[in-house]
Amino acid sequence: MNESSLEKVSIEKASEDLFDFAIDRSDIKLILQNLPEDIKINRVSLEYEIQLLKILAVGWSISFFLDESSLKKELSESFWNAVQSFSQSISVLSSSSAGKEIDYFNTLKERLNVYLNALNLITDGPDPLIAIGPAFAKICGNEDNANIILSGSKVFNFSVGNVKNYLESIQIE
Repeated sequence: MNESSLEKVSIEKASEDLFDFAIDRSDIKLILQNLPEDIKINRVSLEYEIQLLKILAVGWSISFFLDESSLKKELSESFWNAVQSFSQSISVLSSSSAGKEIDYFNTLKERLNVYLNALNLITDGPDPLIAIGPAFAKICGNEDNANIILSGSKVFNFSVGNVKNYLESIQIE
């Protein structure tokens, strides 16, 4: 596809589209529905962790796919600013219903560190799924459960693939 046939979008629009994708829950619901009925897992916690991983995968993908681009910094900042604003809203709602202070953005940063550390340990090739699925399952407290490992890998792979496809379909102005 040549650049003239690509949809032209602003940094703000690209950031908004990527943010909207990161918080969309339709694919998360499908992953949860496809888990075996008899799996012993707290589905609410799993859904929460999947959402965190999806947001992080989108943010990571922006940096990864725009690594050589001058747009990387501006798009990343715009995306993470939207995530931070969203996180503040979630934190306020969660804190009031839980009766204790919850910092969603800090939780995202903690999870990001876990996933980055797992990625840094990869020595058997460049495939991040080798690290992400098991790290996800460990966070969920089910590090030996193949279904949970696969769920984390699916979310990451799906998110990265969608960000790649989106970035290839647009020309950011």
